[in-house]
Amino acid sequence: MVEVKVTTQVSIENVEIGIADKDQTTASRTTKLQYPKKAANTFEADSHQKIIMKFQLKDKSSSKSVSAHQTFVKLTNQNTNQEIIFVAQTETSGGYKFDLDVGANAKEFGQLSGKYGMELIVGDAVIENPFSWPLADVELNFADAQTPKTKESQYAKKPEIKHVFREPEKRPPSVVSTVFTALVLLPLAILFICWMKIGANISNFPMSLSAVGFHVCLAGIFGLYYLYFTCLNMFDTVRYLGILAIPTFLFGNRLLSSIAAKRKGEKQ
Repeated sequence: MVEVKVTTQVSIENVEIGIADKDQTTASRTTKLQYPKKAANTFEADSHQKIIMKFQLKDKSSSKSVSAHQTFVKLTNQNTNQEIIFVAQTETSGGYKFDLDVGANAKEFGQLSGKYGMELIVGDAVIENPFSWPLADVELNFADAQTPKTKESQYAKKPEIKHVFREPEKRPPSVVSTVFTALVLLPLAILFICWMKIGANISNFPMSLSAVGFHVCLAGIFGLYYLYFTCLNMFDTVRYLGILAIPTFLFGNRLLSSIAAKRKGEKQ
């Protein structure tokens, strides 16, 4: 026993397409089509209706009903070129039937209302004349319809992306900063008051270049801290601090050396 497959040509007959209500309260009205002509009128269907289609495939030589391996119905949105493909089911009588519930398949269409081109695709390994037949145009209206967007080229100009910095946090009231400044300066005021009461020995201050330079640089560092608190940023403050740190170190080192030498001489 050797199985042999013979190729043949098929014809499509008894093609009917129409719109029917889902609850079947009214009789469906169908339109007969003849291959390869396209329906002259546009069919309209909403979420409460369904699209129905029937057809038969027959062998041209024997006029017997045949079945094809591929029987697809393709719906293409004419604005976005989006394609949705369904399968036509076989019936017990040997024909094919396509039944599309518009409301139940709304997600397949992305809720995009508009005009769709309906196309029947038939093919098989033993069919010599596979075909793709534009049947009709169908106007679909969904309950939660969205406006279809025109398909844009991938090379089209994209919208400009603008970086938005985070908004700075709201500063506290000026009273809070004023009180904080007063509390910071309060120990300095207490220091001067104590010096005035106990008597500060300013006459023992060494009047040398290293002593004056060290204290001037030290005062400049404290002034730099104040500027950082009021107007400077961290990077500028570090740069200026690096400049002041060099003379402060040199003057301080020389001042401490002179003080140590003076004390050593007093002991001797």
